[in-house]
Amino acid sequence: MRSSEWIQSGFATLLAIAAWVYPIAPRRRLTITLLAACAVVVVALARVSEYVLAPVQASILRDWLPVPLMLIPYWQTGQFFKGPNEKIQARLMEIDRGLFDLMSRLGWTLGGFARLTLEWAYMLCYPLVPLGLATLYAAGLRRYANTFWFFVLVPTYLCYAITPFVPALPPRSIGSARTDPSSMKSRVLRNSRVFNLWILKHGSIQAISFPSAHVASALAVSLVLLHYVPIAGIVFLVIAFWIAVAAVVGGQHYMIDVVLGAAIALALDLAWRAHLIPSTVFTAPAIALVALL
Repeated sequence: MRSSEWIQSGFATLLAIAAWVYPIAPRRRLTITLLAACAVVVVALARVSEYVLAPVQASILRDWLPVPLMLIPYWQTGQFFKGPNEKIQARLMEIDRGLFDLMSRLGWTLGGFARLTLEWAYMLCYPLVPLGLATLYAAGLRRYANTFWFFVLVPTYLCYAITPFVPALPPRSIGSARTDPSSMKSRVLRNSRVFNLWILKHGSIQAISFPSAHVASALAVSLVLLHYVPIAGIVFLVIAFWIAVAAVVGGQHYMIDVVLGAAIALALDLAWRAHLIPSTVFTAPAIALVALL
């Protein structure tokens, strides 16, 4: 199995085990377990596809399978959310108020066009990961797909693992005036905001991921591409930065969520560049796991 397959099936299984220890409703526990079973079965079927499809076809299938499977731990994590911890949420809001008060005193303001680009940037956090993999393909570097997924999945899933311990609603759900579409004068900006809120309403777990998994994955993609396709990496890095800003300004996340999400992705990348992560993690993950044990 590939490292991405070990990570995805293993993490989903760990969350299922946690669900039977953590005090949650039986229906939620069952949902988490079924989602884990789905991840394990899909990974197993992908592995078996090598005996049904042509080698290249099976390899491409396994390259792209992590894209939909990334959603499973996110939905699992959402089942642990039973409501915000008011003290934690108040502290997060206090930090954000301090940030925006400082910006106001320094005279930093965002015009309509900047706000519009932020809304569009946040929309890119959904397709950014598959676009990063597509960039590797376009550059003729598909052989590094497994490395790509390792450095995207690990920081993203670390964010998910921490999330249940920091239960809080996002700022947009607590009546923040700066995120209300009705307060926006530009029709294009208002419609872009409404569209973003519609996606979040129907696709999110209605709680923050702490740290921000979107920021972690976006930065991770750009850092991997900086290593293999530097020009594309720079473009993705700019987008990742603007996504991080958009997450705070748009009320999707608190500032500390974004900072910690970026820090996790950056720490893993620095460990890679310092040769602290053995190459066997990508080429032979099972052997690397045995060696660690």
